[in-house]
Amino acid sequence: MNPLWIIILFHLLSIEARPCKIQKFTFDARPTPAQLSWLEQSDIGFLIHYNMASYLPVEYDGCNRNPSLVPDVKLFNPSILNTDNWVQTFVDVGAKYAILVAKHNCGFTTWPTQVQFQLTTNETITYNYSILYSPRADIDLVGSFIDSCRKAEIKTGLYYSLVWNNWLNVQDTRVQPGPLAPGQMPINQQTYESIVLQQLEELWVNYGELLEIWFDGGYSESLKNGIVSLLEIYQSSASVFNGFGLTNNSIRNIGNEFGYADDDTWLTVNANDQEDPNGEYFSPPECPTTLQVSDRWFYGGNDFPIRPLDELIHVYHTTVGRNCKLVLDLAVNRNGIVDPNHAKRYKELGDFIRNCYSNSLPSNFTCSNNNCILEFSTTHLVDRVIIREDLRSLAGASIRQWSIDGLMMWGDCLNCWIDIPSAKGQSIGNKRIILFGEAILIRAVRLNIYKTSENPPVLAQFDAYLCQ
Repeated sequence: MNPLWIIILFHLLSIEARPCKIQKFTFDARPTPAQLSWLEQSDIGFLIHYNMASYLPVEYDGCNRNPSLVPDVKLFNPSILNTDNWVQTFVDVGAKYAILVAKHNCGFTTWPTQVQFQLTTNETITYNYSILYSPRADIDLVGSFIDSCRKAEIKTGLYYSLVWNNWLNVQDTRVQPGPLAPGQMPINQQTYESIVLQQLEELWVNYGELLEIWFDGGYSESLKNGIVSLLEIYQSSASVFNGFGLTNNSIRNIGNEFGYADDDTWLTVNANDQEDPNGEYFSPPECPTTLQVSDRWFYGGNDFPIRPLDELIHVYHTTVGRNCKLVLDLAVNRNGIVDPNHAKRYKELGDFIRNCYSNSLPSNFTCSNNNCILEFSTTHLVDRVIIREDLRSLAGASIRQWSIDGLMMWGDCLNCWIDIPSAKGQSIGNKRIILFGEAILIRAVRLNIYKTSENPPVLAQFDAYLCQ
């Protein structure tokens, strides 16, 4: 054996942990099986915005903040409508789950709801503000979406806005007093809440097991018990966005729609549903954002350009790389398919992720006491590492403070550990991508752990990459 390698091997075997005492904190929040299933899907999901609002003038991004706006049901008239086309974009990016906006704030349902209800005039009607009463009555869009995803082994979710419904004159979960706008239906609060629960039952019974349920804007206290009962009966294994207080399978909103999570983002919340590294409730974050500029969710055509690739790559690293799931908007156009320019940009993002992260540098890691060492068979240029804690272990997300250094093998620092200034923080959790800022020629990478929860951390992944 080369004498130099004997020296290196001896050095690696005799490495001592940095002189620090690990601080330990009591921490016992555990992910549910449903939350683990959700976390173990791909890092990226999609939220499909295609509904009545897709056919409104560009000054509207849905019926948001326009309580009297009730678009004519005949507007919903796509010339193509191909959900297999949507799924191709999911595949191109590498996403493994997708959520469809089944009902947005206008009140239009994209499945042929059969719910009937009584108006304040005592007349009983069918919920006729749906795809069944549009020019495309031949399609159950929710069913088509589910079928297309299943063929591609994409897990599915459904979004139902129960906070707003312009057609029923509902704002902030309450039927509004006063005169009705053109097209609105006269109902009372009890009738509205009955409609919500019946439509949720339709969605949760007729379309199979869902990975995720979206409540954009949350829910009302008066609906809470009914929703909880339906979840327990029909979708007990679904994770629920904005579901804190409804289920143990809650997912939380990161708090913005720009694709940005804090450097240290945690998987737990306290009793007030606030992010807390030592919170008693496990509620992992989801980071939704748009491809179109200006936080535009429904298709805006040429009026809303799409974000450049380098910005999307930055978004990936500030969400997925910071312990958050990235949910990308798919703003389907008025023909019912993905704009080719949108599809191309998303494929470019997927290509970058695959080219950068499909193959890690050959290595193995070992952990003892308060550090983990990732060792290469020879020196390598490295510009980033991925670390994941094993959330199925007793420790779960245990790490509270860490830093990274590299074993240098050249110049005046042969066989010495050098701090990597950009590589330090507090949380690791489900996934942390640590960018070095430049490529560094090193023989090994060391994760130094200074603070943990009560149980010693267990890593599920510790890999190095060169992606320049």
